[in-house]
Amino acid sequence: MDLYSKRQQRLRGEVSDVYSYDSFPGTFRVQLSFMIEELLGDLNEYFSYHQAKRAYTDIVKVLRKEYGQQSITKVHHNEPYSELHNFLIEERDVERCLDAIELCFGLGDSVARSSTYIKRSTPNERVDECLAELNERFKEAGLGYEFIDGRIVRMDSQLLHSEIVKPAIGFLNAEGFEGARDEFFGAYEHYRHGNHEEALVDALKAFESTMKVILIANEKTYGAGDTASKLILACRDAELMPAYNESQLQSLVNVLNSGIPTLRNKNGGHGQGEAVRTVEPEIVAYGLHLTASAIVMLAGLEAKRRSAP
Repeated sequence: MDLYSKRQQRLRGEVSDVYSYDSFPGTFRVQLSFMIEELLGDLNEYFSYHQAKRAYTDIVKVLRKEYGQQSITKVHHNEPYSELHNFLIEERDVERCLDAIELCFGLGDSVARSSTYIKRSTPNERVDECLAELNERFKEAGLGYEFIDGRIVRMDSQLLHSEIVKPAIGFLNAEGFEGARDEFFGAYEHYRHGNHEEALVDALKAFESTMKVILIANEKTYGAGDTASKLILACRDAELMPAYNESQLQSLVNVLNSGIPTLRNKNGGHGQGEAVRTVEPEIVAYGLHLTASAIVMLAGLEAKRRSAP
């Protein structure tokens, strides 16, 4: 609900455009508890009791096992429902909270779309509303995360995220791009957890896999050990990228070649030597956005070819 107080905060400029990542406000945690209940069901409702209880049990069981704990809260609860909701309120580690959010909304996105799940009318609409609300609540709380295709993705800029990252994911959902899509998500997963070198390596893999899929789809060949630089040349020679003139094409090749592969060669994938190397998160974000931009361009052109009569 767009309450009066929210509208006044926007008018006074009290809504921050800068995202935070390291802590969740108490209000967001309470809202999160309500949202998960609306998605998975309320144990106080007769029609939702048994299925909702199974969902909460499965989620808590996964978290207990992965964390190697008998209980995910300090105080042991008899009901997984209470244990999960208390965990969301009490847990200080944001990444662990995100684990629970991803599991809850991922499971809800799957099981709650069935008309037999807690006997809801228009279940698809209800689930879509719950997923949209989660992302709106993230934004409202100034938290730089979004739930997309069953994954929590970190976003550094709303503009870059909406104009580059989400379109890239959309293209990679096409048939044949499954491997590149997993690598692309892997890069952002590493980035979210602070594994910066691994993020660059997976970004490069996603970029290379995208070009390989496109080359194969157009019956073009490439070497088994071809690097990104050679794959770019193969795409150029096969006229799979625009060739308005030689200089423009070479500029595009240079941007792709120096932007993504060189970042990885200089900052990831090689031994550190005597000095411990630190890859700055800003460099990683730059590399990821370049990768997403390249995928949007390449996969967008491929989508046009596939839809052409």
